[in-house]
Amino acid sequence: MSASRSEKLARLVRVQRQIERMAEYELSLTLSAQARADETQEALVQAVGSFNPIHTAMSHQYAQRFQRLSAKSQMLAGAIKVQERKVLTEKTKADRLAEQADRAAEAEDRVATDESLFDLLDSTLKGSGPY
Repeated sequence: MSASRSEKLARLVRVQRQIERMAEYELSLTLSAQARADETQEALVQAVGSFNPIHTAMSHQYAQRFQRLSAKSQMLAGAIKVQERKVLTEKTKADRLAEQADRAAEAEDRVATDESLFDLLDSTLKGSGPY
């Protein structure tokens, strides 16, 4: 059986919303990775600044780790911007598809109403017969 245009669009809207949720999930993973990197950098700064002799002996390794984390943080910041744009794009697509599905459903309702009125008019005219 053939699905109507509004049903097909409604199915596309559901798929597009799922794609939007997947993009949001990817963004949330990247944001949590960014938060972990920031927390680790903060801990390294505190360790380097402490007067504990163990931390003083490890300051070179801490500095190298901090440098790697800074590079990772910059990479994640760029990825976050890209993913935010992707989420917005997917949301916009879903919203537009939803609007099209609504318009298609309204058009189908109008056509159905018109057809029922024509059927009623036709049955009324056939029932009156010749004079």
